[in-house]
Formats: sequence, C-alpha cells, structure tokens
Amino acid sequence: MDVTISRVEDQLLVISRAIGAPAYDFDFDLNFRCTHPFRFREGELCVLRLGPVPDYGSDYAERLDWGLRPVNSPEEHFRASELEGWYPLIRDLTPATRIFDHLPPASRIESDFGWPVFVKGSRQTSKHNPDLAVARNADEYARLCDGYAKDPILHWQRPVVRNFVELDPIPGEVPGKVRASREFRTFWWRGNFVGCGHYWYQLPAYGAADLRIGIELAREVARRVEVPFLVVDIARTRDGDWIVIECNDAQEAGYAGLSPHLLWRNILDHLD
Repeated sequence: MDVTISRVEDQLLVISRAIGAPAYDFDFDLNFRCTHPFRFREGELCVLRLGPVPDYGSDYAERLDWGLRPVNSPEEHFRASELEGWYPLIRDLTPATRIFDHLPPASRIESDFGWPVFVKGSRQTSKHNPDLAVARNADEYARLCDGYAKDPILHWQRPVVRNFVELDPIPGEVPGKVRASREFRTFWWRGNFVGCGHYWYQLPAYGAADLRIGIELAREVARRVEVPFLVVDIARTRDGDWIVIECNDAQEAGYAGLSPHLLWRNILDHLD
C-alpha cells in the first residue's frame, strides 16, 4: 500500500499508510491544510502512522537517511510498546505481571498467581479473544495454552501472565471480545495530555465521573516512561480504583473513541 507524506499545517510531517482500520486510519488532507513535500528540512520531526511496524529500528534508520527525525527513538519505541520496557517502571500502578519464555504449567500458575489469570503476548492480545485471554481454572488454562500455540498473533510472542482484576463493566458487548468495561485510551505528547477516548469505541460513548483521577494516573505513567509520543490505557476497577492496563507507542495505536482531528489539533498546539 502507498505511503503518504503530509506536512500538516506546515508544522508536522506525518508519514502514513491506510491499513483498512477505521479506528486507525485518518485522512489529514480532509481535515487540515497539508502539503506533500519530496524534500525535507534537515532534522525535521516526523511521526510514523504505518500500522504495526515489524522492525522499528530499520524504519527509524531509513527516516534518518532521509534527513528526518522520527518522534520516538528505537529505545523509546521499545520502552513504550514492549511490556519488558514499561512494566518495571510502573509495576505499582498495574496488575502484577510476569513474562515467560514459554507458557508455564498450571501448577506454576496456581502457586504464583491463583485463578483466574489474564494471559497475553508480550506486545498484544489476540484481538481480545476471551478464550485466549482469561483462564479461570486449570482446564480453561490447558485449552488456552493449546490455542496460544496455534494463534497467528500470539504464537511468536513471549507469553505474559497477569493477575486478573475485575473491571467496572459497561452496558453492551462486542462479539468475540472480552467483557467490555470502563477503559480509556489516553495520548501523551512530550508529557502533555493531548486526548482521551473511550476504549470500547464499538459501543455507545461512555464516561466516568472520576475520570480525572484516571488521567492523573496516566500522567504519572507518562512521566516515568518518558516516551515523546505515548499511549497509556487505563481502566476503572469494579471496586472503584484506577489501574493501568498497558502502554504503547502512540504511532501504532488506534484512536479508540477519541476524535483524530482533536488529537492532532492538540498535538499541533504543543509543537515548539
């Protein structure tokens, strides 16, 4: 698929590719004044909106060869998108988690965690498939392990096991997904809060009376992780507490329930 290079409002260079996902794709030309340069300003800042990038280091090096400066370095990309990068920095703000080379036996789960547990890959879940995410006993865990090994999204990732925390449920459900709850996606640009959207965008918009507490939690995460363009997903628990679900490189993240136009407008307003 073709890559589009847009200089947005003569302030920010965005290199984008439509991936066919409405929650990710965004037409900058329809929403902002854009030019499409073939020559760049030396060291010009750029953002990559190319979907998941298999080898970020190579992509980063290619943009440097063009004379550009991608917003997140390879080290920052790792710290944002890999659990091994962000978890040690915020372990007190998110459910207890352990990463394994291979899925451990059920006896290890019972001794280290107890049931139920939440399982994911080191980078992502398999599209929130509940059968590959939640195990409430040893039998369910055995089926999950079998499915994990065969799943095209999970099989190449190191498995991650987390304490299962009951989240505050919301009305409605998304077929084939884990139970929808009061989760939100927050975006941070160089430590500045630039947007928040309801995570389950497939359902009617929802909020939380104490969302500001969750946003302040995410602000602390952004301070600790120190990645220029960062996503922090947060959720309200059934007990009324706020926890961090995960972090990610915002270049790869979908907008969830946030207006893309509002996000990019806020980012432009925070440019030097």
